[in-house]
Amino acid sequence: MQFESSMFVAACWKRAPFLRLTVPFMAGISIQYNAPLPALSLYILILAAFAALLFIRLLPVAYRYHYSWASGIPVFILLYGSGAMLLVSAGIGQTDRDVSAWPDSAQYWLAKVEEPLQEKPRSRKTLLTVTAVYAQGRWRTSGGRLLAYFSKDSLSAGLMYGSVVLLSKRPVKITNSGNPGAFDYRQYCAAQQLYHQVFLKERDYRQLPRPQPRDLTACLLQARDFCLEQLKNRIGKGAEAGMAEALLIGYRQDLDPEVVNAYSNTGIVHIIAISGMHLALLYASLLWLLRWLPSHRAANIIRALLLLTVLWGFALLTGASASVLRAAVMFSGITAGNLLLGRKASTYNMLAASAFVLLCYHPWLVMDAGFQLSYLAVLSILLFYDAIYKLWRLQSWWAKPVWQLTALSLAAQILTLPVSVYYFHQFPVYFLPANLIAVPLSTVVIYGEILLLFLAPFDSLAGWVGMALRWLIYTMNMVVAWLGQLPFALVEGLQWSLLQTGCCYLLITGMAVWLSGRHRRGFWLALSACWIMMGDQAVRHIISRQRRQLIIYNVPGYTAIDCISQGKVQFMGHDSIWKMPAAKQLQAARAAMDVQPGMVADLEQRGRYLCVGRKQLVVLDSILPTLVPVQRLRVNYLLLNGNLNMKMDRVLAWYSADTVIFGGACPPFRIRRWAEACTSSGIPFYNIPEEGAFIMPF
Repeated sequence: MQFESSMFVAACWKRAPFLRLTVPFMAGISIQYNAPLPALSLYILILAAFAALLFIRLLPVAYRYHYSWASGIPVFILLYGSGAMLLVSAGIGQTDRDVSAWPDSAQYWLAKVEEPLQEKPRSRKTLLTVTAVYAQGRWRTSGGRLLAYFSKDSLSAGLMYGSVVLLSKRPVKITNSGNPGAFDYRQYCAAQQLYHQVFLKERDYRQLPRPQPRDLTACLLQARDFCLEQLKNRIGKGAEAGMAEALLIGYRQDLDPEVVNAYSNTGIVHIIAISGMHLALLYASLLWLLRWLPSHRAANIIRALLLLTVLWGFALLTGASASVLRAAVMFSGITAGNLLLGRKASTYNMLAASAFVLLCYHPWLVMDAGFQLSYLAVLSILLFYDAIYKLWRLQSWWAKPVWQLTALSLAAQILTLPVSVYYFHQFPVYFLPANLIAVPLSTVVIYGEILLLFLAPFDSLAGWVGMALRWLIYTMNMVVAWLGQLPFALVEGLQWSLLQTGCCYLLITGMAVWLSGRHRRGFWLALSACWIMMGDQAVRHIISRQRRQLIIYNVPGYTAIDCISQGKVQFMGHDSIWKMPAAKQLQAARAAMDVQPGMVADLEQRGRYLCVGRKQLVVLDSILPTLVPVQRLRVNYLLLNGNLNMKMDRVLAWYSADTVIFGGACPPFRIRRWAEACTSSGIPFYNIPEEGAFIMPF
């Protein structure tokens, strides 16, 4: 395999000056998000960088020329501080200042619906923006955003974008399960400056009259509704219609979960999500349709305006995800350079420039998995596609495009693999045949759906196109589902630490440089990265064998307890949980801790009494007998779980506990009463629904 030696340095650095700005800027955002510094320290850092630049500027010319490399250090620090300061000014990861300012005496909240309601199994979900709060007899202007879940009643069915509602129920903080290995939903919402949520029944709110909004969002929603109506009328309902909606405009509410799981298991879930591929198809189609325009400056301006309008209109229509925004910004830069300025911009430079612009607009995107995977996929294609394609020269009319798509899929997988394993802990083995089948078919389906919209006034023609699209989508789904059910289709349980993920990129870099044939140091870099990955895995394995913990999981409706010792885990609780979706949380936790099911010698269980090491735990999930014992039972921990209709006084008459634990299956109103009783009695307590899973070392 031959690689050009300048592939990594010259192409990625010398030809992309924006990359020099983006790397320190992104580093500042990332480090500030995970290890925040006070704003004063950042101000001092930025001022020091300015002072260093001024000092270098005042040096004699000979010194400045000799030490020209030194001027890059304060510039790097300046960009780093600017990225960190941007995160601080955006308030991301901090307390929700608007919501926290709500007085305790607040009785009503005036809010506006910012998104169309999404149908959930037992509720309707949307986003609310608070505009005013009623407290102490008067209205106060306020702010903040809320996740709102409305019960499925006739009143919530009439809510839409722009509706104004009056809430009489106080929002609560967004909580996290806190289970080991679980997705940190609270941190994910905090990155989008969402800190509170509210669950509303029909009696908790009233819809106020308001004129129908006529802004850009309303127009986009009308266009989306038109597309959905045409697809449902021509293609019908079911899995095929849900897939058609997702492919065309990114509407995923009607997707069949089994279809999504099949596409995920084969590594082609990017087909379902609106991504850069969709904008690339749209951009290429528009260029082909506008090729008849002359090459004059006025015609180029018209062509550029049409391209930018359609691109950004489509990006906003589909929800403006991270990958779509990346493609829209890149194509906008290419369009402006080629048609307006008459210059061809470097693809590497446009990639870095689009990342810089998007991070200035939304700095939290740096932590978004879709943002990372999108940029890594494009960068991987730019770096490795030509080298892979040149390995096999094919001239056949049918073999050449197949090999091009194969090389494209392999190239995109190289840099996205480490991040995919780090986030999703799995690897789809048959991603290559799945891409070879799904990408061409989905491309035909997308063009067919666009044709269907144009033929909407002609019922018979639109009906025939709809039937053809339904058959194509059905075929694609069946083939993907078959690939996902093949033996060894999915390698699961892959647990990579952040250190291992970083070393994997060093391994890829070293191997690529070594295979260029000119840099032997790449081999030693790859070998060192491999040894570090193996050492980190060995250390984690030793730590897992030394772990001795009792974990009470935060699982609503169930009692789930794991006892871990010497790499073995034993379960106590409701066995029916393994037949429910909640079992995935326990499986993810066990995979993260690298433990296997087995008998734990340190555990002794007698009914509701558990003894691990020298600590005792009592699980109370049923009503206590009426007769009170003469002497209270002494235990270290007392777990209350389930819908227990008991007062804390009665519980304390039976048990004397060092710590009372409230489980995830307890109703919130009962937990509040128990917490007040424990506080008045001076008994420590732990609230699992608010604080996460309870981990007890022994």
